[in-house]
Parts: sequence; C-alpha cells; structure tokens
Amino acid sequence: MAYSVLSSEKKCATCAYWTGQRRINFISNKPHSLNVDVGKFTCLAQAKKETQGIETCPKWHIWASL
Repeated sequence: MAYSVLSSEKKCATCAYWTGQRRINFISNKPHSLNVDVGKFTCLAQAKKETQGIETCPKWHIWASL
C-alpha cells in the first residue's frame, strides 16, 4: 500500500531529510506526484524522529530529485 503526494506539497515525502521509499510520477516530463510507502521512516533533520510521508515539518527542505 502507498500514499500519493503532489510534488508541490511541503510534506515529508518531498523533503530531502526523509528516508522513506518514494517514486516520482511525471507528467509532460515534470514531476507531478510521488508514490510513498506507508509507514514511519527516519527524518534526518530531527534526531530519532520518525514520520510518515504525508506529515509536515518546519525543517522541510525540497528533495533534490524534484
């Protein structure tokens, strides 16, 4: 099972610090959305914190692949 997150959203799934698995879906060669694994994964910006891909955080930084 997976979540879908728009590439323009400031969610953990689109953040450089999130360690979960994600796959980018492209429309017209531009990132449109991401398929994100369900579950909690480590956030590298916040020691020992685990987050889901659909959560938000004040330390968000855009993932370089987007």
